[in-house]
Order: sequence, then structure tokens, then C-alpha cells
Amino acid sequence: MTTTDAGALVPGVERSLALAVHALRERQDPTGYWKGDFETSLIGESGEVILRHYLRLPKDETVAAAARTILSEQTPTGGWTSYHQGPDELLLSVFCYVALRLAGHDPDEPEMRAAAASVRGNGGIESVDNLIMLAWLALIGLWPWRDIPLIPPEIVLLPTWCPGNIYQIGAAARGIVVANSLFMARRPVVPAGFGIRELFAEPGARRLPRSFAVRCATTLSHWYARHPIGPLRRRAIRKESRWLIRTQEKDGSWGGNWPQTANVVMGLDAIGFPQDHPVITAAMAGLDRYVVEKDGQRRIEMWTSVVMDTALALSANAMAGGPEEKAAAQPAVRWLLANQVTELGDWAVLTKNPVPGGWPYEFTNNANPDADDTAFAVAALRRVHPRGTDPAVDAACERARRWLLSQQGEDGGWAAFEPLRWRLPGRDKLARIGFLEAPSADITGHVLEALGADGQAHTPAARRGIEWLRRTQQPDGSWPGWWACYHLHGTSAAVTGMAACGVPGSDPAVTRACDWIVAHQQSDGGWGEDIRALHDPAWIGRGDSTPSQTAWALLALIAGGRADSGPVRTGLDFLIRTQQADGDWAEPWHTWVVHHDGLYWRDSLLRLIYPVMAMSAYRAAVDGTELR
Repeated sequence: MTTTDAGALVPGVERSLALAVHALRERQDPTGYWKGDFETSLIGESGEVILRHYLRLPKDETVAAAARTILSEQTPTGGWTSYHQGPDELLLSVFCYVALRLAGHDPDEPEMRAAAASVRGNGGIESVDNLIMLAWLALIGLWPWRDIPLIPPEIVLLPTWCPGNIYQIGAAARGIVVANSLFMARRPVVPAGFGIRELFAEPGARRLPRSFAVRCATTLSHWYARHPIGPLRRRAIRKESRWLIRTQEKDGSWGGNWPQTANVVMGLDAIGFPQDHPVITAAMAGLDRYVVEKDGQRRIEMWTSVVMDTALALSANAMAGGPEEKAAAQPAVRWLLANQVTELGDWAVLTKNPVPGGWPYEFTNNANPDADDTAFAVAALRRVHPRGTDPAVDAACERARRWLLSQQGEDGGWAAFEPLRWRLPGRDKLARIGFLEAPSADITGHVLEALGADGQAHTPAARRGIEWLRRTQQPDGSWPGWWACYHLHGTSAAVTGMAACGVPGSDPAVTRACDWIVAHQQSDGGWGEDIRALHDPAWIGRGDSTPSQTAWALLALIAGGRADSGPVRTGLDFLIRTQQADGDWAEPWHTWVVHHDGLYWRDSLLRLIYPVMAMSAYRAAVDGTELR
């Protein structure tokens, strides 16, 4: 497209882009990386209080600060919400209430009475159906162990070909499952010192509303827990503890995140690891690294999105260009190259001829890099250094390519963490709470974009990925995503990935997808999709407009050949109108997903990165220049 047939740029795009790029480059760390604030619900803050009580740590200022933070976010209806402007969320409200009681708050305080009323009004604690999270309450005596199906440690002894072995569990949850099986083997209790009958909607209920299958599984698991085969149980516990020690990351964490590390600490404590054991000491120091003091509050940053943010920011920086581009790009490239995983990890166990070369999401997660961040890194590196221009980048991208191909699913799609291998019932339920992950349009689209950037657009792997997208496209033209909300993210990633591999905008799949995006533009010119879309189809494609989601839509429409269209121009106008004087945008909405069953997040940097990408892509399309 040339300026002649597209007309001039939308007024204000150049100025808005310049402001945003300057803000983005200002936020780069001197060592080369970018990292936004990873912000989720208060499940981490409340969980920290429960963890400290279980570990018998003193009730100090740490607990008091966590309690103040929790109280500061109590809703007018008494509970706590898991996303911006959402309703009170039952499990989160239970955990926050328990944390406040552990911190010394009295149940007769007005805030506590309101919280208990909110829990009861949402079905009571007996309606919480996340049995793994209820195990945390069992550890402090607030939930009966007999009501929770137990994971036997013996699962670690199952051979890799056997259904249900630990390598069929999603990589993001594998360490949690192993750790849970350790404390479920011993079922320790560190009493909270109070009860929580006030959280039951029906205090006199004799049987909690569990399905017949769950009750059967619970009964059988407890029978075996009372009658284990002694030598087998001891062997399993030894093997699990050795496995956990072997998979501890160099920063002391497991999986580079707070939840997995906290669960492992509790599991090892349950089997007798003292708190001065080097593994536990390193883990506790690792947990401290997730603490963020901000605006007078103590927050837990459950994950650190540094690789994702760095790769996407590097791409945005390259797409924007300009005289400052190289100064920002060089240290970021060096940082990415230094943080590529070049050792075998858990992912290699069920991978034929494994070759390391992925990137993790976090500062360190050598056990389990993921396809999404690897794709972001490859695309970013190739925008800065096309094939043949830098030997180190070429070598890194070749390793990453081979690793990505080894992680492609049998059906042609990609999941973030390893191909789906689960062979037992309950897949959908386990997926909702983050224990499994199926191939998805957003991950597959991102991998296709990386393959296109790396000159692999016409390879068999890319063709299979494109065909997977064609087969899974919804009748309305959209695709559901997995790691962000929801059809808007999945559809944008699918279109940009297909376009990067040479699929034209005239292709029926791309045309239908772009038509769906246009049909869901909001009246203010932007796009937004509420978290409620994950559970309520009426919200699919609907929600308050956000800068990042508007940019997702624009990137897809531009990739689909619609840069010179009314929807694109009004979308750009939305970004220009809502930009702040410092070049950033406000985005309080949670648009990213950890678990579909209640854990969502937002990243303070992505609201800046994606608009830079969208405006840069638009400028290149209108000017007729080649977009990197």
C-alpha cells in the first residue's frame, strides 16, 4: 500500500507513536531487559499469610502489612474480586477472610462481618470446588482432610508410558502436584486457632455438595492413604524429594514463580525438611524476591513477566525505528541471548530427540521454557537481525526453531507448555485450574509469526499449524485464545500468525476473522473483551475498550490488509485520544489469564507495547515501507 492509495496518516499518529516509544525506551532496565508489574488478585497476599502460619513463622510486620493490603481492596459488597470491576469471587474472598483472621482481626469487626456475608451470599465455603486450594485450609485445620481427594506420592513411580504419570500433567502445575502429594501423604495440621463456621451458607449441612465421582475418588484415596505399601510409599517420597531438589532453579524458586515455590516449601516441610536446610533457605529467599513494595502496600508478584515483556518490547522498538532504536536494541538482544535455555528440562522426558533452545517466561525457569515466549523472542531477534546478519542470533534462532518443532502437537497446534499428552478423564476440569493445557489459537499464531520471521513460513510445520487454525476456527470467524481474553486475543494472534506465513488477507479464513473483529468494535472506536467472556458467551467480544486489546485488533486488521479502512482509523483515534501526557495509557482491566477458573492478571507494560506495535504497523502499511 502506498501513500497515494491510502492517503495521509491518521492525524496525530506520529506524535502519539513518538511519545509512546519514548516512554517505552525510558522503562528499559540498564542491563537490557524490560519488565512490567505483574498484577493479579490478592490470592498471593492472602496465601503468604497462610504459608507463614503453616511454617510457624512469627506474626510480624509482614503479616500486618499483608492484612492492610487485603483490607484496602475489600469491595463495597464485602468480598474481594479477582479482576477489575468484577463481582466478589468466592475462593479469593475465603482466603482473604482467613488471612485477616490469622493476622488477628476479630470476626465481629464490621469488615469481617461483611466479608463473611459475602462468602455466604455466594454459596458459602462449601461451594468452593477447587479442592487443591482447599488443601491449604486443611493444612491449618480449617477444612477436613477427609473431604479432599489425596494425590498419592506413588504417582512419581509411574513409568512415562503410563497414563497419569507426572509428565502428562501440565508443566506449569507439575511441581505443585508433586509437592501436594508430599503434604497429602502426611496430612499435617498447624491449627489456626479459630473456626470458620460463619463462612458456611448452611452450617448444619452433613455432606458437602461434591459429585459422586469426586466422593468416590476421595474415599478411595483416603483408604489407600491409611493402608499404603510401606516400602513403596517410602521410595516414592524419597524420589519426589530428590526430584524437587533437582528441579529447584538457581534463584531458589521452582518454576520461577511464587505459587509453585510456596507449595514445594510446604511439601518439603511436611516430610521433615528443617527450615535451615539449604534448599528451604534458598526457597525462602526466592519467595522474598516476589515481594513488591508499591504505593504503601505489600504485594506479591506471583510471576515475573520479564522474557515476554523484553521480547515484545524489543519487537515494538524495532517496528517503531528511529535514531534511538539501536541503542535500546543492542542490550536487549544480548540479554535475550544470555537467557535462552540451553539445557534439557522436564519437557525433554517425553520429547523425541530433544534439543534445548526455548525461553521461559520468567527470569529463570530452565526446567520448563514455553513456546509462547520462545516465539516472541525469535520474532523480536529476527526483527533486529534478519537471517545471516548476526551469527549469534542465527545460532540462537536455529536452536529455538528445533525446540519449537519438537513441541508441536500431533494435531499441528501448539500449547505453551509441552504438547497435550493427558490420557485420563477430567481434562476440561484440570485445564480450568491450570493443571493441563491444550493447543490454542494464540500460541499457535505466535509460533507461526516466529516461523515466518525466521524464514520458515513454507515448512511442513508451518503448514500444519495453519491447517490446525483452519480446522479450529469458530463458525463466526473467531478463535478462542487461552492465555489472554479471549476470542479477541486468539483471533488477533491467528490472523497475524497466518499473515506472517504468507496467507493473504483475501483468504476466506482471514476475511471472516477480520469481519468478526470489525463487528465487535466498540462505539468509542476501541476494542475490549471482558474476563467474563471466559465463562459467559454473552460477553465474547464485549467489554470496555482497552488500549492493549484495541491494539490486538488493529494488528490483525492491518495484517489482513485493512490498514486503510474506517475501523482502523477510528481504532487509532481511540488510542490517540486516550493516551496520557507521559506517552502511556491507563489500563486497570485484567485481560490476561493464568487459570480460567479464577486467576487473571494484567501487565503494566503491555498497555504501552501493543499500541506502539499497532501504530508502527499502520505507519509501515500506509507508507509502503517494509515492516520489521
